Amino acid sequence: MKIPDAYKTGFVFVWLFLPAAAAQQTEQSPAAPSTIRVGSSLVLVDVISQDPKSGLPIRDFKKEDFQVFDNGHEVAITSFDSGAGYDTRRVALWLVVLCNERGKVAGSAQFVGKEALFRPALDHLDEQDMVGVAHWCDNGETELDLRPTTDRDKAIDVLTETIKPISFHIGRNSDAVGEETFRKMVRLIIQDAQRRNPQPQPLPALVFLDGDYTGQPKSELNHLIDDFLETSGIVFGIKDERSPTGGPLLVEQGQIMHYMAEQTGGQFFAAPPAGYSAALDMILMQLHFRYELGFVPPALDGKRHKLKVVLTKGAKEKPKGARLRFRSEYIPGVVPDWAR
Repeated sequence: MKIPDAYKTGFVFVWLFLPAAAAQQTEQSPAAPSTIRVGSSLVLVDVISQDPKSGLPIRDFKKEDFQVFDNGHEVAITSFDSGAGYDTRRVALWLVVLCNERGKVAGSAQFVGKEALFRPALDHLDEQDMVGVAHWCDNGETELDLRPTTDRDKAIDVLTETIKPISFHIGRNSDAVGEETFRKMVRLIIQDAQRRNPQPQPLPALVFLDGDYTGQPKSELNHLIDDFLETSGIVFGIKDERSPTGGPLLVEQGQIMHYMAEQTGGQFFAAPPAGYSAALDMILMQLHFRYELGFVPPALDGKRHKLKVVLTKGAKEKPKGARLRFRSEYIPGVVPDWAR
């Protein structure tokens, strides 16, 4: 796949504008511990690569360039697909927003009137890739406003309607209600992925358009991430640079969308309006040029297995210092009834 010139320009713009954010994500060890439950005999591991100098995905790795380890023991790679060869699963890209509640300090309101700025990036989706829109509110409302479609213009139209300002009474328990509603929304997206035919399911990629001034009980959030990773999904995010940064919370996990991105191998970016499309371009490049490695788990024991993907000695030199991002744990077991 040839990278369009606009793709390269947009990527470089955001890479230069956000050196600290990009470096923070790419200099981590492979993704922070996360979990994927597997209800079949094949585990799919999506691997995102990055050239340390250009920041661009590396497109010429082969199956023999990777090694996969389950609990420290190497396992045979039984399937290999590359985005550069158009072999990976198609993508179901979800644009996700928080209700534009009047007077709210942070959220998705910064994007109002600027939704069309994301439209150019959607032209870089592959023909069979889809776009959906979803939202959640602190009053308990959530909806999949647009189930994944190949109609890019409709996605932007629905996004524009979804984040128009609304007014409602926020009760005393709005934080708890909003947290529960957020979890419900993600599980609606999971169910949509689980029920899609034909198989294999498309890869759900959530792109939160939100300032992420958020919190969740960590146990509930980790359970949600476990459920989401049953789909091999990846979380990304884009915040407007003007949005305030949420501080650490005493009891709950703060900045939950950043946390989900780290756990699933994705990234969260900040950009000015002029960089919205470039930020989305960066996300789409990572999705397109990813590698999908498949292996058969040694045992379906329902326990956590540590997962590690490394480059072979020869591959480490092309280019030197190449970085990989991937989930680092999975649970081979049975898919829960609610997700079927």
